[in-house]
Amino acid sequence: MLFYNYIKLAWRNLSKRKLYSVINIGGLAAGLCVCMLIMLYVAHELSYDRFHKDAPRIFSLLERIKMQNDTIQFDRFNYANGPAIQQQNAAVKSYMRIGSLLGETAIMQNVSHPAIKDAEPEAYFVDANYFSFFSFPLLEGDPAEVLRQPFMMVISSSMATKYFGKEDAVGKQIRYNGKYTFQVSGVMADAPSNSSIQADFLMSGASIPGIESLRQFTTDPHGFGGPFKLYIKLDDAANRENVTKNINLQIAQDKDPGLISLVPLAKIHLGANFQAGFNLRYLKLFPMVAILILLMALINYMSLSTARATIRAREIGIRKALGADHKRIAQQFYVESALYALLAFCLAVVLCITLRPWFFNLLQLKVDNGFLYNPMVIFIYVALLLVTIIVAGSYPSFILSRYKPVAVLAGKMSPVSGGASVRKVLTVLQFGTAAVLIICSIVINRQLYFFRHTATGINKENVLMVPFASTLGTHYQAFRQQVASLNGVLQTGTAHHPLFNGMDMWFVSEEADRPAMTLYSLNVDRQLMEIAGLQWKIPPQDMSQLGMGGKIVLNEIAVEKYNLSPTPIGKHLQLGNKDMEVIGVLKNFHFVSLHSPIAPLGLTVEKDNSPVWGTNTAGCLFVKIAPGQNIPSLIEQIRKTYTNYDAQTPFKYSFLDDAFGKMYTAEDRLANIFGGFTALTVLIAGLGLLGLAAFSAEQRTREIGVRKILGASVIQITALLSKDFMRLVVVALVIASPLAWYLMQQWLQQFAYRIHMQPWMFVLTAIMAITAALLAIGLQTIRAATRNPVTTLRVE
Repeated sequence: MLFYNYIKLAWRNLSKRKLYSVINIGGLAAGLCVCMLIMLYVAHELSYDRFHKDAPRIFSLLERIKMQNDTIQFDRFNYANGPAIQQQNAAVKSYMRIGSLLGETAIMQNVSHPAIKDAEPEAYFVDANYFSFFSFPLLEGDPAEVLRQPFMMVISSSMATKYFGKEDAVGKQIRYNGKYTFQVSGVMADAPSNSSIQADFLMSGASIPGIESLRQFTTDPHGFGGPFKLYIKLDDAANRENVTKNINLQIAQDKDPGLISLVPLAKIHLGANFQAGFNLRYLKLFPMVAILILLMALINYMSLSTARATIRAREIGIRKALGADHKRIAQQFYVESALYALLAFCLAVVLCITLRPWFFNLLQLKVDNGFLYNPMVIFIYVALLLVTIIVAGSYPSFILSRYKPVAVLAGKMSPVSGGASVRKVLTVLQFGTAAVLIICSIVINRQLYFFRHTATGINKENVLMVPFASTLGTHYQAFRQQVASLNGVLQTGTAHHPLFNGMDMWFVSEEADRPAMTLYSLNVDRQLMEIAGLQWKIPPQDMSQLGMGGKIVLNEIAVEKYNLSPTPIGKHLQLGNKDMEVIGVLKNFHFVSLHSPIAPLGLTVEKDNSPVWGTNTAGCLFVKIAPGQNIPSLIEQIRKTYTNYDAQTPFKYSFLDDAFGKMYTAEDRLANIFGGFTALTVLIAGLGLLGLAAFSAEQRTREIGVRKILGASVIQITALLSKDFMRLVVVALVIASPLAWYLMQQWLQQFAYRIHMQPWMFVLTAIMAITAALLAIGLQTIRAATRNPVTTLRVE
């Protein structure tokens, strides 16, 4: 009954003071919503691959090769490596190889209905024990048999619908890359979004000896660099160190320069290997910012609650005079805080569910809808509610319950001892946090702008990339010539890979006066060099050499790293078993992201009509388009031309500038998130200031009336009411600026090419913070300054 009365009293107070209730509930809801979304994201990222029953015992193999200029990492192995490692290590109970054709996207086609076909990037060859090694559910078929025989295939449920509609997929046939026919032997559930292995098609490993391009990787148990990822399952995770040592001892005997490490399956996604998703540092940063935003909302609540102490003082004094002790008063305010928190929590849940699709789209992530009801997520949400209730109620209940009834009823007690000072500190903390986030957001966006607009040394504008599969075969030259003849096409060129999306790599052997190094490599023709606008530092003495075998063109950094200066022309490099002569030097250009410094690069240049481009080799056609063309129409013409020569492979294309932009996905996400964080932080801080301004104006009603009668103008009264708050904002900016400078300096250090922080960034932040503060307090102060003094004095 007592708590029921507390709830009634809390509801009455909530209803009486609507402005303060909206500020408190809205601010808490906003803070809770941000925390919920961020914690949902963090929980999702931390849950990667942990759903596998044997996840603690499963490890992915990663090879690191240290060279003078770099440390190169690979997770690519030969098919024969798995059995060899198990034979040498009793602790290895089983292994799993997952592979695909390097440089080619699988083309799948319904044999019965050939028109149903598409490029499928998530198609892999796997071992027969796939469904016992991992814990992916198999919906149809026997887990032990579905991948036992050659040319058997398991497809995901979404692919079963895509290729066979409502028909039963089991027993149907799918043609792979136009050459190999597989029979569907099972249907598996779609991989959950928190799985690092996303497979739509699983082809039996027993098929590999019959796949021409993969057969070469089945015999050598010692060499690496094949197209297979290798996982092992240990009898006990504690044996990880011993197994790692044994594998590396064998590598040393084989004179391989690499060093193998075993990466726990659950750590692959978070950055334990080179293919990490969103940077782990950002994953640690976001919860801190989200909690800070929630703390700001709690500060608003506590600040406004104590600010209104004088209004509640007489109520507390009477209750104490009637016998209520300190504990009862504290309980009352805890119940009131719990009511506010519960209403804010319900609103936050609605906002979270509504904003979740937008939020994850902003992050460019896919998260299963069901993950919202994951037990870990529910636990986090309940914990957030309890923390909000405890923190929100603790300070007001502690302060207000300490009132002395005699002093309060006699009118001899100031509102709250030390309360004004505490509110000032809290306001400084709020706007300081907002200022730090504003500065961070400005710096992040400027760095992203720098990435996108810094000269790379490559002409990226109006360049279309059309990857082609080996199925184009001997028709490539005819296809290229027909594309080159289209209106609007200025030039065409060819490379083995799209730019900014993968390159070959060579290990340059150490010599007496030259260190070993890694050399990125790309096979191109002269036309592509012209399209890309590459500039010569030292051109070949005879341009006809560019099409000759055994010749290579280096960039400036390769010449420097390999000690080839001052006369690199005519020098030789040993690339594996190939002896290559240097015939020219290109000026440095950025062929990878600006996160890293320019690396050594070698181009092997083919003749434009080289037979290399007319064999069963995949590659990429580059099309330079004239400005002002109808791009969609031109792409459609290229598509029709492509289909005439290769009807089996779906036509795909991308633009070179888009490929360049995709290298900065992590920074895009960070900029989007910090922009949202910053806006919300300023909003919450503004709401708090709005509430305090309203309270201050209410408390100084009589003073304002007297000043107006004595001749004070609206501007003077507005300035009087605003100046104390503006001082706090200025103090917050002074404290926040060096902190933000330090944080952003640390963040910028991770980039090889970066901006320098400028004074205007801090000036802009000050203008934005002061403007937000003026907008928050302006309405209340002007309203108070324009009230009729006769009315206000009569009320007093």
